Amino acid sequence: MLKDVIKDSAGEKVFLLGNEAIARGAIEAGIDVFAAYPGTPSSEVADTLSEACKLLKGKMDFYMEYSANEKVAFEVAVGASLAGKRGMAAMKHVGVNVAADTLFSFAYVGARGGFVLLTADDPFMHSSQNEQDNRWYGMAAKLPVIEPSSVQEAKDFTKIAFEISEKFGIPIILRSYTRLSHASGIVKLGEIPEKRLEKVEWERHPEKDVVLPAIARKLKPILLEKLEKVRKYFEESSMNWIEDGEGDIGVLTCGLSYAYAKEAMERLKVKLPLLKISTPHPFPKKIVEDFISNLDGVIVVEEVDPFLEMQLRNYDVEIYGKMNGYMPMNYEYNVNVVEAGIAKVMGIKPSFEQKDVSYLVSKAPPRPPVLCAGCPHTASFYAIRQVVNEVGNTVLPSDIGCYTLGINKPFEGVDITICMGASVGVSNGLAHVVRNPIIATIGDSTFIHAGIPALINAVYNNAKFVLVILDNQTTGMTGHQPHPGTGVKGCGEVGKAVKIEEIVKGCGVEFIEVVQPYNVNRMIEVLKKAIKHNGVAVIIARQPCAILWARERRKKGTLVTFRVTENCSLCLKCLKSFNCPAIVYDGEKVEIDEATCVGCGVCAKVCPERAIRVRS
Repeated sequence: MLKDVIKDSAGEKVFLLGNEAIARGAIEAGIDVFAAYPGTPSSEVADTLSEACKLLKGKMDFYMEYSANEKVAFEVAVGASLAGKRGMAAMKHVGVNVAADTLFSFAYVGARGGFVLLTADDPFMHSSQNEQDNRWYGMAAKLPVIEPSSVQEAKDFTKIAFEISEKFGIPIILRSYTRLSHASGIVKLGEIPEKRLEKVEWERHPEKDVVLPAIARKLKPILLEKLEKVRKYFEESSMNWIEDGEGDIGVLTCGLSYAYAKEAMERLKVKLPLLKISTPHPFPKKIVEDFISNLDGVIVVEEVDPFLEMQLRNYDVEIYGKMNGYMPMNYEYNVNVVEAGIAKVMGIKPSFEQKDVSYLVSKAPPRPPVLCAGCPHTASFYAIRQVVNEVGNTVLPSDIGCYTLGINKPFEGVDITICMGASVGVSNGLAHVVRNPIIATIGDSTFIHAGIPALINAVYNNAKFVLVILDNQTTGMTGHQPHPGTGVKGCGEVGKAVKIEEIVKGCGVEFIEVVQPYNVNRMIEVLKKAIKHNGVAVIIARQPCAILWARERRKKGTLVTFRVTENCSLCLKCLKSFNCPAIVYDGEKVEIDEATCVGCGVCAKVCPERAIRVRS
């Protein structure tokens, strides 16, 4: 809880979410500048610091912002570090792809004030389009990677990461992941430093900071020297340790897999030698060599990729891991998965009976994720579907956000989703190779994040397609964080709202219409007009997120809901064509759940019998 995150009570133990612990670690480190683009599972770090910066003002001052995208967030923190301040950027794993250009070059430049990049990976892809292991970024960019295995370590290692960064003048990658970021645990608090965020006089270092080829060639050997010094430091670090055990087979593990391995061995009633690595890059060779010196084999337990396993294969020891089938290559681990792997190596039976439960899948009722009751995107996709039904086969690229759920029936409004902003970029390519109409969809935050350059490209190259910007005036899927279009900043401060229609006009688009999506007839009319436009046509479907809209009206006591009258003919168009979660059909009658309905009234417009009315 926030009150515990900002509690100035060193030594006290509190119960924190993993992401809250990371935020607390940044506070204890005396963070100066924090920047993030929200992305699950990292979002709560930024949300916590956004609230904390208001409450700590005057005691532990720092600047916090929600940036337009991850690259910008990274660069904001870089600016702080180059000025000698402590900077931190946070993002989900795929966000590092966006920031990678800056990441690789900043590695050469090096940190002055401590610099920490938090990457929150997502094994099993709970809310992501891929299962990316960002430890590889450490190896590719030649940067240290630190990985905590508990909520307490999440707090402690965040603070330590700043210290290591400053000690060696190098950016640090702090790797979290869904199960840690969203776990809760007891955390012993450290001190909150007292400090003011004071501006400093700039000191020029063009011989380091301007990465011209001639300078970069000098900086790369220096980076490698730094990395080797960090390796030696990691080899003596208390973040890595060996636990004694019995037998000639040991376990090497990293991150939360350490906890799984410990419990798995308890279940199996075996106590194997164990090496816990919290610094997967640079690989701490000495402690690894000490660990394997008396072993014939090592079981490697790590999630996502065989990152440690591949490095361990340089040694003369039998490896049992992902690459030879002893541990699964894909998805999240748990105690059962790890226990089964260790049992297989040891030639013993697991403590649990492994059953084929695949038949249960066919028994369980399908529960696909759906758009919320009253979501304006539902109205937008309804309108798109009506137009598609009329004009025929249409290409429907979409993007990353709540609206990706437009893939579901009855709308089937999504054909392609690749990554942030790709709906616009892909439409650029499609426009030159398909004869069908193209209606692309993208969210307001996502458009600002990555859609603008692709839109400029479309105008420049005379592409013809319709782009529907689904503007719900928030970053909805990750928890309603602000973005430049909202006029709200981090720490709850007021900023200048950037109008999307002005951005679009500035990109050179000639067809621009702002539509209220609940007015579905108007939306259909504008879509038909847009398809006929010879060029890029942009429709901005603007209506606040239904959750926020309903919350505000409930506070004011102005929320009205709808009901189904006796005029209902059971044509079921409200379900077959519109399908709002508030509409319920029990096989005999159609009803609207009063507790779920947010009063958007779109169902009343869709009903051919006019059988839906305001509840009196």
